[in-house]
Amino acid sequence: MTGLRIPGAAALGIALLLALPLAAVGDYFQHLLVLWLLFALMALSLNIIVGYLGELSFGHAAFFGLGAYASAMLTVHAGLPFWFGLLASAVVAGFFGLVIGYVSLRIKGPQFAILTLGFGAILHSVFINWIDFTNGPLGITKIPPPRIPLLGFEIRDGVPFYYLVLFFLLLSAYLCRALMRSRTGRAFIAVRENDVLATSLGIDVFRTKLLGFVVATMMVGVAGCLYAHYIKVITPGLFTLHYMAPMIIMVIVGGKGTVTGPIVGALVYVVLLEVLRASGSMRMLVFSVLLTLSVIFLPGGLVSLLPKWRGQGGREKAND
Repeated sequence: MTGLRIPGAAALGIALLLALPLAAVGDYFQHLLVLWLLFALMALSLNIIVGYLGELSFGHAAFFGLGAYASAMLTVHAGLPFWFGLLASAVVAGFFGLVIGYVSLRIKGPQFAILTLGFGAILHSVFINWIDFTNGPLGITKIPPPRIPLLGFEIRDGVPFYYLVLFFLLLSAYLCRALMRSRTGRAFIAVRENDVLATSLGIDVFRTKLLGFVVATMMVGVAGCLYAHYIKVITPGLFTLHYMAPMIIMVIVGGKGTVTGPIVGALVYVVLLEVLRASGSMRMLVFSVLLTLSVIFLPGGLVSLLPKWRGQGGREKAND
């Protein structure tokens, strides 16, 4: 991986993100900004599987839920600090990602998607019925806010939490970009494009996919932890397609296989979610139409409409 080098456009984007909450009018707008970053982190993690490995996972929300529950249970029931819960969320989600990936990544295509969907359904059933351990359908409440050691400062709603999530989003985006510039990232792309040819070049396809899958599940586990400590209430609904579908929409609409695409897709999703609030259940119909139109007419996502960047048409190169 290369050293830290931030292009001019990226530096401008980071500056805008840092200044954005300062221009926010009202707590509700700040709340929407935090949701945007949380969704962007979720989408960025799924993009590793969908965009870089070329696999479609319907069980990514399960790892999001595992991260949320791991941190919530440790901080609420065991009284451990948030930062320990944050580490545990990544470890727990990554461990289950390793186990599920080891079993499921030997197959691909629809079978892989169905297997991961089944994993999410099993976890949803377990967390609903294992009442003594998870509190069942009622979930976990009164999840404490993050607390900075020594200073004793609690990161609650609004601007402070925005910057906390922004830190992890920028860190994840940088790691994704650095990963794709590395030899491992090039192996990801080779496996995505043609796994048979990649094998002939000496790439271990299974281990490459497993590595990407585990990294993605650890990342979404962290997102689950941040979500739990922001919302302060979690239920087994985190494991369902109610959270899975938005992630797929954000990645496809924004632009899979890119770093900025999932972030843009998350912004579009949050804006439409708010604009269509009065339409109720009709929102999902709108999102379904948007997803369909994107797949048919804009396979490169919204980022493909941006001015050409280094001759790539808005799409990052595999090593960018």
